[in-house]
Amino acid sequence: MTREAFDLAVRRLAGDGDLLLERTLVLLGELASYAPIPSAALAESARRNLDTAVHALRSGRELSPEELPESGITRERARQSVPIEDMLWGYRANIGVIQRRFIEIAFAEGVAPELMLDGSRLLWSLGDAFTHQVMRWYQEWTVEQALRDSHLREEFVRELLTGTIGQADLGRRCAAYGLDEFGRYAAVRARGESRGGVEELRRLLERRGSAPGRPALIAVLGGECAGVVARRPAPVPGLVVGVGARLPLARQAESFHTAGNVLEAATRLHTEGVFALEDLSWRVAAANAPEVGAYLVERYLAPLREHGEFGRQLEVTLRAYLDNGQNIARTAAALVVHVNTLRHRLNRFTELTGASLASTEVIVELAWALEFGALD
Repeated sequence: MTREAFDLAVRRLAGDGDLLLERTLVLLGELASYAPIPSAALAESARRNLDTAVHALRSGRELSPEELPESGITRERARQSVPIEDMLWGYRANIGVIQRRFIEIAFAEGVAPELMLDGSRLLWSLGDAFTHQVMRWYQEWTVEQALRDSHLREEFVRELLTGTIGQADLGRRCAAYGLDEFGRYAAVRARGESRGGVEELRRLLERRGSAPGRPALIAVLGGECAGVVARRPAPVPGLVVGVGARLPLARQAESFHTAGNVLEAATRLHTEGVFALEDLSWRVAAANAPEVGAYLVERYLAPLREHGEFGRQLEVTLRAYLDNGQNIARTAAALVVHVNTLRHRLNRFTELTGASLASTEVIVELAWALEFGALD
């Protein structure tokens, strides 16, 4: 008779779907995230939960996460922007309604206390199983979303920096990422290393290139960080950044071309830092015109290098001479040599190369040769 009473209570519970839905909707009304969800969708979800609860009671055992209905509704709620904590609260609220109604019916039908307790325990275990299922799904979903977002970000940034995005699509995509469609941005291209990997560098560069109310947008393209910034970013440890000109978004291909040239020069001179064209000036040309650099090295440095250590000493002297504005006294002080020693070295340069340091053209070409010679 006791088992029959239990089975009768379960049958009555299975027929109370409308009452259980009504009570559940009252509780869900406390969650703002559930307000936009149609009542029909909530009713379907409540019915599935009731069917699961009845199945658990009739089987007399705890259901595993794998035995619960698949997570289609969970995925749907995520698309409806319901936070995961609200999903878990909503499910437990619904199971709580079912559990309390089961106890009411069980008392009315004279179900033995031990069976009543077993049934209550089985119902509460559904909450644990659901939590396990949702958390496992959420981890997978988070990875899927991250990969999807990364792909969309990369696609947009690539089209933006190559100038292949249409005007109509530009407005829509700018709105999605918070960019000002009519604002000016500087393209950046960067490379470097970090213990956290290139994704960590991407996030740091994006954060440091954002201004209040004007976010930057950076993606990982071919192992490098690239995108647009609202302001010149603060340096990122381990990252060399080339910055292009501030231009409208429709002209970012021009800015990116400059950023790439600046980066090529910067990476041959520095291990980290943020550099624009005005920082490196003609050095950008030196780094990106190797045939000119090779010619000037051959013209001005090769004759010195034939003289071994003395030739190396002459190169050091010439660098100091240019760094000190071709001022004899300052250069001698920087090298800690007598001015006559300095003049002797400079004269030896003229003898070995046939080039006069009084010529502006020679000074320009020598600076280029020394820059390229150091890079090479």
